[in-house]
Amino acid sequence: MDVASFLHEIGEELTDCRTSVRDLAALAFEADGRDISIQIRRDLHAPSYPPLGAILDKIGATCLAQGIAVGQLRRISFLEGEIRVELADDSGQTSTVHSYPIEMTVRSPLLPSALLQQR
Repeated sequence: MDVASFLHEIGEELTDCRTSVRDLAALAFEADGRDISIQIRRDLHAPSYPPLGAILDKIGATCLAQGIAVGQLRRISFLEGEIRVELADDSGQTSTVHSYPIEMTVRSPLLPSALLQQR
């Protein structure tokens, strides 16, 4: 399974369990994605925080475009001003960190023609 599909499924599972992105501090991945720890915040993110689906879709698309495998995911941190994705190298050590400013993950309502132009 590719990373985009994997993250999409995680988003659906969390939504089905009524876990909101406002609750999340981080998702930590072990055992090639078979073991996922969910870390919950003490205080909720603001109501304006981007939707979980939009965040995970953005991360999944980036990982897919860069050839990143599910087994390389180590952590997705849901911070106040950014989303941080930590990836492992071949030895299993965290080697790469991608940051997504919150502004970049927000999807404003667009007309269908505008959506096509963005792709």
